Amino acid sequence: MCREKEPYKIEVHVAGIIFQETEKDLEVLIVKRNDRRELYPGKWECGGGQVHLGENFEEAIKRQMKEELGVNVKKSIIFGTYEIPLPKSDQKKIPGVKFICFLDKKEPFFKKDGPQIDEEEHEGWRWQSINDLNRIDFISGIKEEIKQAWEFYSNNKYILS
Repeated sequence: MCREKEPYKIEVHVAGIIFQETEKDLEVLIVKRNDRRELYPGKWECGGGQVHLGENFEEAIKRQMKEELGVNVKKSIIFGTYEIPLPKSDQKKIPGVKFICFLDKKEPFFKKDGPQIDEEEHEGWRWQSINDLNRIDFISGIKEEIKQAWEFYSNNKYILS
């Protein structure tokens, strides 16, 4: 069926990963989903969500990171795709695009004492060493995505900056 006759309505997502290099370590910003969430309650992630009508992927990741974490993304680089299985839904899976996000250094990194997380969606945040991801209860696959994102970034660091 062609889109002119009957366009499909599907849910599409974006996900972002933010790194910070310190003198001693490399860290990733992670947030904990609250226990009231339908998908993956109480699990840790890096931020993201639905693409809204009228947005492209870059606009969606910038909006999502602002809404969920209170951060301003200056630049984002696609490093892959993913899918969220929904076996009980007609859609069966949500396709998504993964980004490495770069923060706008001209604006304050965070307001007050850290990210201004959306408390309806999340209940905590932290900078986590990428060398100590095993003890975190991530959504399945997130730990591997963080490592893939860092490998992609570190291999292309000079081209991407």
